[in-house]
Amino acid sequence: MLRASFFWGLGYSWQRAAEADERLTVPRKPQVRVCGLPFATTTYEADHDGVLRALLPSRCVFATGAQTCSIFVDHYRLRKSGPCYPVAVIGCMRHPYGRYTLYPPGHFPYGRRPLVAYHPTGQLMVDPETGRPAWKQTLFAAALDAAKGEGWPTEQLWYRSADPRRRQTQGHALQFAGQLMGVHPELSETVREAIATRLTVATMTLIDGARSWARRRQPRGAAILAVLIALPTEISLLDRLLAAGATSGLWRQPCRWDSRRMLWIKFCSPGSTDSEHSRAACCGNRGPPPTKVTDPAGS
Repeated sequence: MLRASFFWGLGYSWQRAAEADERLTVPRKPQVRVCGLPFATTTYEADHDGVLRALLPSRCVFATGAQTCSIFVDHYRLRKSGPCYPVAVIGCMRHPYGRYTLYPPGHFPYGRRPLVAYHPTGQLMVDPETGRPAWKQTLFAAALDAAKGEGWPTEQLWYRSADPRRRQTQGHALQFAGQLMGVHPELSETVREAIATRLTVATMTLIDGARSWARRRQPRGAAILAVLIALPTEISLLDRLLAAGATSGLWRQPCRWDSRRMLWIKFCSPGSTDSEHSRAACCGNRGPPPTKVTDPAGS
């Protein structure tokens, strides 16, 4: 018994020593910033093989001032939902704060459906019947159906064609869209006013929507639809909606790579001061360039 205890203790000591040596010899991974990985977007273009590839920025989102970057593509990952093509995950040799995804125009982290329907190259998709953005192809499809009194099915019936819509999914989409558009009643009036400013929609439209918010899905969809109708289409929908989502706390401060001006367009949120060229993006009176079909997301 004593002999077994002796060899067990010897093995345990040897294991602890080996772990200590491993900690000393294996280099530690770079520390990721406390604020988490950024939310970055860029356009995608087809290469000579017809495969969509990200238009890489010349500097990373962590660069400040005149700092230079050495950007590389770590890999392309295929999303189970959202974009139907692999998206780029990049890093920077000069700023090793972590690798992050370059989302295509209109998409956002963990999103199953786009925020706004865009082509990968940045052109806004328009409904030919209405001349408005193709909202039916976005997460707002749940609100459009709810406003008409159409509830999504609770289960898939075997004799019908495959339908990804589910009642629970519709409920989650209404909650998400209500917070994004500033009509959810749990939002504070300060945040609601800030969202209205970023959407360039009258604050009373959001206040009326919050007052009409109810347990039933039809008034919720109608409140969201009212903001969509009031939302101007002559300005960059993507920039405005991304800024509103950051204000309501749905995602981190987003930034969009502008290939024409070779800079990151960052969107400021209340209390945020860490932004590059943020005034031109959303903080001042000057909005993004006017457009109807081709959006600045493709710039």
